Amino acid sequence: MLKISRLSDYAIVLLTALAGDPREKPSEQRANARALAERTGISMPTVGKLLKLLNGEGIVQSRQGRSGGYFLARPAEKITLAEIIEAIDGPIAMTDCFRPDHDCSMQGDCAVRPHWEAINRGVHALLDATTLADMTRPVKESAITTQVPVWYERSRGGEVKDPDAQAGAHSRAGAS
Repeated sequence: MLKISRLSDYAIVLLTALAGDPREKPSEQRANARALAERTGISMPTVGKLLKLLNGEGIVQSRQGRSGGYFLARPAEKITLAEIIEAIDGPIAMTDCFRPDHDCSMQGDCAVRPHWEAINRGVHALLDATTLADMTRPVKESAITTQVPVWYERSRGGEVKDPDAQAGAHSRAGAS
């Protein structure tokens, strides 16, 4: 199964909570670690660890004092999911062969590597095109189908179904 790490997921949840209402100015949206932990349900030690990492990467800033707390270093529309994930997990790689520390004896003769590289670029582009501000807004159904290409569907029996062929069959059936 392909998935981002739990810490990256939690970081996105924290930052989305910190971004709050997109109509407010980012500098006015501050919260301390305890308030963020309560708001998100993420444990205090994890919130502290994530805020420290995100502060070190310049995604959040902190200010001490009466009106202090953590706040976004830039507007939410300038912070991408790719940036957040890379701040927590390092470079985004769909397979191990795209990690900087990977050493593979098959790398020179691998027939599938170029395909994984194209897929990796597509996933990175999607994460880079999705901002923290996007995560604060409701999901539109059209965004799901237009941003993520679906090449085929697999039925429970394992049979591959081509959605484009099915759509054409449905439109032809309706025209009869």
